[in-house]
Amino acid sequence: MSKEEISLFDDQKFETDHKKFELKAIGDDGHLIKSKERVQHHGEVFTPKWMVKKMLSEPAIQEKLHDLHATFLEPSAGEGAFLKEILHQKLSYVDQISNKITWKNNALWALMSIYAIELLQDNLIKAKRAMIDVFINHYQTFMQKALSSNTDLYKSARYIIDVNIVQGNTLTFKNSENKLIEFREWIPSGNKVKQNTFTYKSLFNNDDMDDVNANEGQLSLFDDFENGDSKQ
Repeated sequence: MSKEEISLFDDQKFETDHKKFELKAIGDDGHLIKSKERVQHHGEVFTPKWMVKKMLSEPAIQEKLHDLHATFLEPSAGEGAFLKEILHQKLSYVDQISNKITWKNNALWALMSIYAIELLQDNLIKAKRAMIDVFINHYQTFMQKALSSNTDLYKSARYIIDVNIVQGNTLTFKNSENKLIEFREWIPSGNKVKQNTFTYKSLFNNDDMDDVNANEGQLSLFDDFENGDSKQ
């Protein structure tokens, strides 16, 4: 692995031959806490950028960031400091290995590999927004055209983020509705994606692997992407 420093998403400009679209920096006020009350009540302290950089620069982590299907779980997402940087680095790898036909499929697989839990609803909203912003910016820079919210690709990305980035308390394994925190395992099945439902608790206790019924439905997340769907 190169010893060259890895720039955080916030600090890095994405270079292209055409300057119409460039990867935009996502704002960060640099504050580690929002209020003393939130620290006292929820233990909320945000991770500084230098620590995010250091942790993700470890060789073992870098290897996973260059694997589209290697999964990441952030049990305390906050406003998405780790999530947006993980997605940025994974999509940077997608940019390297893809052409304009394969980019969409590869990018969605990268997105499907990232999971997170966040206790506080306001943080959850910001974390999801940060992730879709990173996705849009990479798409627009790579394709050199805007990504409309009416496209199937955008809707698929939003759906994946909503399913993978969820509200919950990791100490109780439950969400605000007192239900077990659930995730989806994404499994390729031809041009479709099979999803199996599992709980966060099942990751710690094998006896709970069947505590929810697996969703055997198939989603057409990839339909027409490799055929150059005009809506993309």
